[in-house]
Amino acid sequence: MTERILIVEDEPEFAALIELWLQRSGRATAVATTGHEAMRLLWEERPDLITLDVGMPGLDGWTICERIREVTDIPILIVSARDSEEDRVRGLELGADDYIVKPFSFRELMARIDAALRRSRAPRQHELMPLRYRDLAVDPEAHRAWLAGHELPLTPTEFRLLVCLAERPGQLVRHQQLLQAGWGAEYTSDVQLLRTAIHGLRRKLGTALPDEEYIAAEYGLGYRLAPSPLPT
Repeated sequence: MTERILIVEDEPEFAALIELWLQRSGRATAVATTGHEAMRLLWEERPDLITLDVGMPGLDGWTICERIREVTDIPILIVSARDSEEDRVRGLELGADDYIVKPFSFRELMARIDAALRRSRAPRQHELMPLRYRDLAVDPEAHRAWLAGHELPLTPTEFRLLVCLAERPGQLVRHQQLLQAGWGAEYTSDVQLLRTAIHGLRRKLGTALPDEEYIAAEYGLGYRLAPSPLPT
């Protein structure tokens, strides 16, 4: 079955280049040049993946990303000239699976699209049992997580990272392991992407239980689920 990609981009020449590369790879494409058109094509085309520029007329890319995540977990790849850490954090926290900054190699873009599509096609590991650590509960089969009884509104990437940590409670999980769990084998050196996603995951854990730390960093190595704080 031919995969369909929705390109949300208001620069016609740039959209045409993405479309050309995708069509050469055997994918079908649709292009939206405004935010409202993107939402319409989401329902009409039922794409398998969306590439999303942030600076869209009508609805901006942030709003589009948020609205898409309210109704579907299909992969979203933000394609933007904005390269600040704040923008990357915002995109991933709103539910984007990846964030690539213009200008970039189209071969890199295709590799990231391929990786996102493979992740979305991978079957869920139904044999995994629910995971528990301190006040954290994770159900990999239901794709849900709770902290101190509060359900966590995690993006698909944040959930994959949390499962990877919860499978090894208290143990160091190295950057490469987390990158492979979150994004795939192609991402084992993109530590900044991982840090950005962990930042969002920590923030959501902190919102549910403000007085306790649940993810500890081992600088230069990786992360671990933190042990309970010692009583004072």
